[in-house]
Amino acid sequence: MALSGIQIYKLLPQTNCKECGFPTCLAFAMKLAAKQVELSACPYVTEESKAQLAESAAPPIRLVTLKSNGYEVKAGNEVVMFRHEKTFYNKPGLFVRIQDNETAEAIKAKVEPAEKYIANYVGIDLFIDGFAIESTTGSADQFAAALSAVRTVSHRPVILISQDPTVIAAGLRLWMVNAP
Repeated sequence: MALSGIQIYKLLPQTNCKECGFPTCLAFAMKLAAKQVELSACPYVTEESKAQLAESAAPPIRLVTLKSNGYEVKAGNEVVMFRHEKTFYNKPGLFVRIQDNETAEAIKAKVEPAEKYIANYVGIDLFIDGFAIESTTGSADQFAAALSAVRTVSHRPVILISQDPTVIAAGLRLWMVNAP
């Protein structure tokens, strides 16, 4: 969680040396809280304070990157939770959920139009970033068949969903052996 300027000030040496380029440590702390300066600008900060300040400056959610055949979707690594606080740097990914309880033809019929979908909204092209394949049957064979059906139509990133990790592992093994 981000610290306020006063909380940061309490961790600084409070020498008001001006070597950081600011007239007081409080002014430096306020700029640090606003993420407008780097902590390294203060030559007298202790290692303990550096560790505590670095931990508070870390984003609350780690960066997760999904890549597949030239497509890439990033999520996380944001330092804010609400849009009005600051700009989001990674747009949210849009994924279509596909369940493995349908035939390969039915899955392909869903994936094909989603693969081609593009909508322009206020100058921004919106498109499907990938597919989330869910195991509802608990069968590794059906899960692998669903994954294979999606992959024959699209090479966008996929998210694999199952209550049982062994279904995902077995499904992946079957799909890797039979990959198109």
